[in-house]
Amino acid sequence: MQNSKVRSRLKAQLTKFGFELCGDLPKPLGKFVAQMLFGIQASQDVKLSNIGRALGEAIPLIRTEKRLSRNLKCRELEAALTTKLVEMASPRIQHDTVLALDLSDIRKEYAQKMENLAPVWDGSSGETHPGYWLLDVTGAEVGGSEIVPVCQKLFSAEAEDFRSENAEILAMVEQVDHHLAGRGIWTVDRGGDRKKLLEPLLDKGLRFVIRSTGERTVVDRRGRLRSVAEVALRCPLRHRARVVKIDKGQENSYELHYGAEPIRLPKRAEKLWLVVIVIGILKIPRIGV
Repeated sequence: MQNSKVRSRLKAQLTKFGFELCGDLPKPLGKFVAQMLFGIQASQDVKLSNIGRALGEAIPLIRTEKRLSRNLKCRELEAALTTKLVEMASPRIQHDTVLALDLSDIRKEYAQKMENLAPVWDGSSGETHPGYWLLDVTGAEVGGSEIVPVCQKLFSAEAEDFRSENAEILAMVEQVDHHLAGRGIWTVDRGGDRKKLLEPLLDKGLRFVIRSTGERTVVDRRGRLRSVAEVALRCPLRHRARVVKIDKGQENSYELHYGAEPIRLPKRAEKLWLVVIVIGILKIPRIGV
């Protein structure tokens, strides 16, 4: 009985959210989105057959699968959902909210007939495999625990409308910032250390933190051209902090020594800061039973 009540409550909440997320789209699409969300949660799977089983409809499973598959082909669905999700997330993004922009991938190494499959590089394994690129923006407050999904897009280098990876990233930044009006601090890993991304972000006046590869040439405080690595070696680390990370039940305490140096990009007037962090580690015995 308790499971039945939880199921009914969850379905009602997801139905409401599904229709809100679909906005002005036809009601059948709102119902479809709600069913997909519920089915994925209930089955812990993304295969249509398992989603259909989780829905438990009083019709043959094959008919449920065909309906879900037909709705998935709706071309206007992705654009509408993406726009609405950014719109719904925007009130929860404050001036200093971190906007983590992540470029990852989905591996489809056994797929043969999926459209626009393309070689993608898996940085974790150091291998190339067939799949798709996944671009994601997530909001989080510094020191907070809440995570706000802002935007996500799957794309392929083999698609007809594909221009470049940089164009995909900048289009997402443009779409998100249209609703945020400059709020938030964009953060990108080493893959974002590109001139074709840095300069557009500066042109838009956006705030950002990008992890450097160390190879980029910059102008130091004395007006000399130096690599980021060379400037970092001369940066005094006057500040300290300690953070604790829990990994597989083991607490590791990291001692941080950090400092900052003013820099500029060549032929740019904007003042930037190179933040240098040196990390040490101290082992702490596991706490708890």
